[in-house]
Amino acid sequence: MTDIAILCWTLLWTGPTAGLTAPPAELGVTQSPGRLTVLRGETATLCCHFTVPSQWRGFQWFRMNPDRQSILPSARYVFLEKNQSSSLLITEAAPKDSGEYYCEVSVPYQDPEWGNGTLLTVLAPPSSPRLYLQTPADPQIDLFSLVCVTWGFYPSDLSLYWTNRSAASPIDRLSINNCTLSSSSNTTTATADPLQSPQCVRLEDTRTSEVYLISVLPLPDREYMEAGVTYACVVEGHPAMTEPLTASYMWEAPPNLLIGALNILKMCFLSAMTAIFSLEAVKHWCS
Repeated sequence: MTDIAILCWTLLWTGPTAGLTAPPAELGVTQSPGRLTVLRGETATLCCHFTVPSQWRGFQWFRMNPDRQSILPSARYVFLEKNQSSSLLITEAAPKDSGEYYCEVSVPYQDPEWGNGTLLTVLAPPSSPRLYLQTPADPQIDLFSLVCVTWGFYPSDLSLYWTNRSAASPIDRLSINNCTLSSSSNTTTATADPLQSPQCVRLEDTRTSEVYLISVLPLPDREYMEAGVTYACVVEGHPAMTEPLTASYMWEAPPNLLIGALNILKMCFLSAMTAIFSLEAVKHWCS
């Protein structure tokens, strides 16, 4: 038999067999839900479903933060696997857990397959606002101010505004001074009468991602201050809130020196808190 005949005979028998070789089975991975929102302290459950052609497989969860960060089992991160699914349980969820999570499945001789991802948001509602009276160094010539503080919330979306009500009128009048935070722009905007020199200070704890907001409302000169006027600081517009939060202060008479001294101590505390968070932000930026 010639060499050509032998080659044709070989192709005749091996050709159909090679054509019947099945390609590797497709590896399918899906995640649910696509978006998940929980309150701080709750448990977030992320599910991953997969179809694998082999019992030999590798599986892991990771988070984009913004680069890929593998999730390791711990007291807060619990893995549950059953049949063709795996779940990641994040217990006592905190704002710092917010982000995009993915599952990855790998089998021999194939590239790993990612799930479609789950965007997790952990909401932290703001604390009830607190009001402090800022006593000037010279009450005879300088203005008094009210300081409103709310903290511990995530994301940044929040509105804080001031109202006042005189003793003669039960209707609240909206003060021009207000602060608005937006998580998309990550900035603080303030609108007010420029003569009142308003202040809105936004601070963020880089360890927990929680936000603090301080707003200062300068009061009118004492000779124009009417006794019985009630000032209120109102916080609203946060996705974890169901109703506005309010703190109020009634101006009855010029405060005595003891109250003034106590409020100076409170302002020192607020200044120290501002310095601490600023230092933490600098450390985080430098690292």
